[in-house]
Amino acid sequence: MDIFCHEVTPYVCPNMHEICFWLRIMKEHSLFIKLGLPCDQEELIQESERFYKLFEDLERSSRAVNCDANFRRFIDDVKIAVTHIFTFKRHLLHCYVECKIVGTTNYPLLLDHISREAMYFLKILGKVHDGEMQYPVDSIVSENVFWLRIMADHVKFVRGLLDPSERELIGQADAFSDEFDQLQLHARDLDSMLWHFRPNNDLARFEDTVEKATTRLRDFKAAANELLERCAALALFPPLLADHVRREADHFLEILELIEEDLAQMPAKLVCCD
Repeated sequence: MDIFCHEVTPYVCPNMHEICFWLRIMKEHSLFIKLGLPCDQEELIQESERFYKLFEDLERSSRAVNCDANFRRFIDDVKIAVTHIFTFKRHLLHCYVECKIVGTTNYPLLLDHISREAMYFLKILGKVHDGEMQYPVDSIVSENVFWLRIMADHVKFVRGLLDPSERELIGQADAFSDEFDQLQLHARDLDSMLWHFRPNNDLARFEDTVEKATTRLRDFKAAANELLERCAALALFPPLLADHVRREADHFLEILELIEEDLAQMPAKLVCCD
């Protein structure tokens, strides 16, 4: 199910490693938004700068969290910040789709993409108080739906910002886009078939397929980042964006490893069909 659905709870735990990962992602989103805004949108540019500073400060504050009570207070502060940047991202998205802002590299789909990530982060933070999902398979499959769409979006953004002369990279990006679109559709099929049920062998096979595809995509992103850093490829985006999406692929691989470990530990009768 989509991350905007009320019932969807992320699979991951709200530990400090997870929180710090997303704080950096939110900070970089603020920078990418700023870089993508037209120069006449001074107020929005300044707001982007304020969000960058806010998440930079939260990253710094995370190093001083040393007990459960401080952690919960810190989570409350982070939730307020993420709620505000989510609202800001959706506001920008609506401005673009209504043509109130025109031009630059802030695609409407990009703004929707980063707002989905903010919503996902909010739901992770909410697990501190709300607890785990009742049915683990719902969380596992919904996690795949979320991340596979993120991965598919990434290659579409990279493809759209590559110089037209980069035909080989564009061809690779097109192939990854098609592959991850299909994987996302497969995940949505499993989502409806296994909802409120239990994992089966088909899900285990699917997770293996996703892990192998994501590893190849991560390597593609890492190669693109290296080419951009050496100025050996032509594109309209900085190396930081390529590194940003590479880190998100690495994070998805970490989650897939956790899912694989959990599936392997389930009793055999729960990992096969009736």
